[in-house]
Amino acid sequence: MSNEVPHGDPGADPAPLLRAPGGRLACGADIDDLLEQAADRNATEFDAHQEDCPHCRAALTELGDLWTPILALASIPITAPPALTATVMRRLAQLLHDVWYTLEPTGAGSIRVAARTVAVLARSAAMRVPGVSIAFGRSTHEPLATLTDTATRHHRYPHTAVGILGQTAAIELTLAVTYGEPINDVAREVQRRVINELRDAIGLHHITINVTADDVVGPS
Repeated sequence: MSNEVPHGDPGADPAPLLRAPGGRLACGADIDDLLEQAADRNATEFDAHQEDCPHCRAALTELGDLWTPILALASIPITAPPALTATVMRRLAQLLHDVWYTLEPTGAGSIRVAARTVAVLARSAAMRVPGVSIAFGRSTHEPLATLTDTATRHHRYPHTAVGILGQTAAIELTLAVTYGEPINDVAREVQRRVINELRDAIGLHHITINVTADDVVGPS
């Protein structure tokens, strides 16, 4: 953990400020550990588990953005507004209220969208790409498939490799591509269409789409 103090007081203990309201992601990752990783400016440095985990990737991206204003103030010899850290922690508490839903605060309240809805929209967008015969909202990569099964076993939309937190989504899609189609081009078009679909339909800010072409089927 870094020794930088978010509110600019070099004599203060930063530890109490970096305690999330508790809880874990669907994959079992401790949110406090991820928050510390983001506060240490390491939100983009994934360990072996995080590389394969859409839940952790989505959370670290969202937490990195959430902690950015505090990191910016920490590098300047000024005292941050007293309410800033409290505001960030309140926002974090909102995010952790239900890790199976996106969260968009609005002036009239908040908007939540279920992870299973994100998965359905992603698959639907992928299926509209020419050359895609089948689109699964999951991965066939063994470590990720096992992790996804464990994380979603008691969820209403099992086997869905979608990690979401706030306005961030990390999605795994597996495709069967029509024989003769340029697979790389098809996969890139899937990424483009899914990202556009989710931004337009849900307003997500950060979207990562990992595409695996796992099979080729006949043109019929």
